[in-house]
Amino acid sequence: MNEKTMTRSQERRREDIVRAALEVFDRDGFEGARIDDVAAEAAVAKGTVYLYFKNKEALLEGVIHGVVKPAVAAVEEAAADTDMSAADRLRRQIGVIGKRLGEGQMNVILRLMIAEGPKYDELRRFYFREIVNPGMQAIGRCLADGEASGEFRPGTGQLHPQVFAGTAIMAAVWRILFDDLRPLDLDALLRDHLDTVLDGISA
Repeated sequence: MNEKTMTRSQERRREDIVRAALEVFDRDGFEGARIDDVAAEAAVAKGTVYLYFKNKEALLEGVIHGVVKPAVAAVEEAAADTDMSAADRLRRQIGVIGKRLGEGQMNVILRLMIAEGPKYDELRRFYFREIVNPGMQAIGRCLADGEASGEFRPGTGQLHPQVFAGTAIMAAVWRILFDDLRPLDLDALLRDHLDTVLDGISA
């Protein structure tokens, strides 16, 4: 079903199915999840799920779009806000990544991609194309802009964006595995990381 031509009622039904799918994927994993269980969770007929998503892979792609894509859009918006300094734009971007990855729904997606991504190459490529690559490009734009304006040292535009996003991703993995043993102060971690890195690249 084409999202652009859906009625509001159909949009709500699709959102219900996406929410249900996230619950089922979280509970059973992607491989163990069944369309029947998603339909039951969403309180719709199995055939209704197939009206919106042709298969389970497309359903997970829909979940990723609904849960993760808004965070990518926020990172891209920060890159485009040239009224701010490059450093402040980077702080906003990493804050978005860190906060969103720490949320329950994003954590579910991250766990699914780590656990199931290597088994499903198309899903892995979809996630890279739709989520990872645009986010890294947006961070790279801020680095290049900061170098061009003289705010950052020469060569900063060639740095790997992962240097900036890596701590937020590590924090998300920590929350999945170790938060019950030693909770993270996410704000302090991201602040310490950015202060250290930005100090190193400032002109």
